[in-house]
Amino acid sequence: MTELPEGYRVVIFDEVGSTNTLALEMAREGEASGLWVMGRRQLAGKGRQGRAWMSEKGNLYVSLLLRNPAPMSRLGNLPLVVALAVHDAIADVLPPFARAPLEIKWPNDILYDGAKICGILIEGAHQAEGQVVVIGIGINCRHHPEGTPYPAADLAGLGYPVEPDDLLPVLAARMKQRLDAWRDGSFAPLREAWLARARGVGETITVRMPNGTREGVFDGLDADGRLLLRAGGQVEAISAGDVFFGGMGGKAGR
Repeated sequence: MTELPEGYRVVIFDEVGSTNTLALEMAREGEASGLWVMGRRQLAGKGRQGRAWMSEKGNLYVSLLLRNPAPMSRLGNLPLVVALAVHDAIADVLPPFARAPLEIKWPNDILYDGAKICGILIEGAHQAEGQVVVIGIGINCRHHPEGTPYPAADLAGLGYPVEPDDLLPVLAARMKQRLDAWRDGSFAPLREAWLARARGVGETITVRMPNGTREGVFDGLDADGRLLLRAGGQVEAISAGDVFFGGMGGKAGR
């Protein structure tokens, strides 16, 4: 494995329950910021809203431990910053002619030709020393789940195989670049970069949230990265939800 950027390091396990859970445990034990936790296989992988995550060997399963990555008022930007870094890394391992179908679904799923190839789960905890954030990333290198709410795919199945050990250094380098730019400057240019890679802007979407479902036109992002949904002459800023492309009768995830 190629070296990681300065200030970052990796520990690798053949099997783990969940890389996020393990990274949070290591944070409680005093582990410093900048640690990547990698599992060849996860026995209890998890996605958003408590969903199970398929975790067979051959895919990349990693979590990045960060301490006090930014002021609390800016942490809402983090899912979009991370999505940019992951998009960058996957684009780097694709041939140039194959990069156009690679897109981001709000806030941070990575799609290839409309099919999900990466999921991201960000979790946090507060300690006496400050805020701990763990960024969990699962990239479908060799396998993808079936029967999911959204179509899914993997890089090998698309004709672009890459080994997890080769992908991690690329991801770590891209993550450092995007995190440094976010910490040291305005979110505005990162927001514009995210929108340039986004799927569905200007189109009708459905957003499912714990308190109900909304349908409208994806009108971009506000200054904090919240999804702007235009319906009936009103624009609503949404902080969290599952996005489906098309109206209520449309095909999920397309």
